[in-house]
Amino acid sequence: MNQILSQEEVESLLGGIDEGKVKTETAAVEKVDDSEIYDFSRQRTPLHLSVPALGIINKRFITLLRESLSRATGSTVVISMPSMESKKFEEFSRNLSPPTNLNIFQMKPLKGSALMVLETPLVFAFVDTLFGGTGVSEVRVEGRNFTSIEIKMIGKIANIILADLEKAWADVHKIQMALVRSEMDPQFAAIVRPDDMVIVVECSVKIENESGLLTICIPYYTMEPIKDKLKHRFQDDTSEVDQVLRRSLEERIRATDVNLSCTLGKARIRGKELLEMKVDDVIPLDQRIGDSIVVRVEGIGKFKGYPGCCNNNKAIRISERLHKE
Repeated sequence: MNQILSQEEVESLLGGIDEGKVKTETAAVEKVDDSEIYDFSRQRTPLHLSVPALGIINKRFITLLRESLSRATGSTVVISMPSMESKKFEEFSRNLSPPTNLNIFQMKPLKGSALMVLETPLVFAFVDTLFGGTGVSEVRVEGRNFTSIEIKMIGKIANIILADLEKAWADVHKIQMALVRSEMDPQFAAIVRPDDMVIVVECSVKIENESGLLTICIPYYTMEPIKDKLKHRFQDDTSEVDQVLRRSLEERIRATDVNLSCTLGKARIRGKELLEMKVDDVIPLDQRIGDSIVVRVEGIGKFKGYPGCCNNNKAIRISERLHKE
């Protein structure tokens, strides 16, 4: 079928328009501008909420790290449960002020680099405890760089943290955490463009009398290849976490000094007898020869036993364990 109008048909159509026989749309369509600018970097659902498995990874990471840092420093390290949020890297880096310990690391085989930040007071507390101190540092932070010895100690702590982070990720995706370098000035730690979105995990670390923040910053595009794994909540292996806590508590209990005591017997005497007491006097006790005595741990009766000697020392042979009340 021929779709092209002839000259005669064109003239007839134009004539019909002029005479009003052919209706045309004369009213202008009112333009309704109800559109809004959509920033793809600002999704309605925060990015960190779209990867719920990351929350379980972070909880496991904190549990592992608490034990590792306590063992490495020989001190009690308390770590709060982490908070997680998503923001632009520019917004994140704006809150960093030198001097700050910035550790750039890779999550192989994923692309790009991530950032681990340790607040300076926390860094000096770690360094102090590693050298046998109390964790309280009087070092002036402003206007100085880390010494070569401090940098070496910081690297040791950073590797401990990354090793536990690697273990925490193991059930979701096999990742090798590799420390690339450390910086003090945020302008030298730009791992992504300012407008790129990052997921920030932050927790408070307390060692002895000093505390500070530990922050992990991971670009969202780094996790994109495995985002399907992170969208699903995997079952948290609570038994594994319980075993880690149990081993940690057991080690601490085994290393704790406790006071053990036992009483051979008791007697009640009058004040007159006490005042008249002299050398070689005999005080009858309420225990007979051959009776067992109670062995107390921190004042609480735990065992029964018989007094004797061992290697020329007074000793108690445990005969039974007292039942719990």
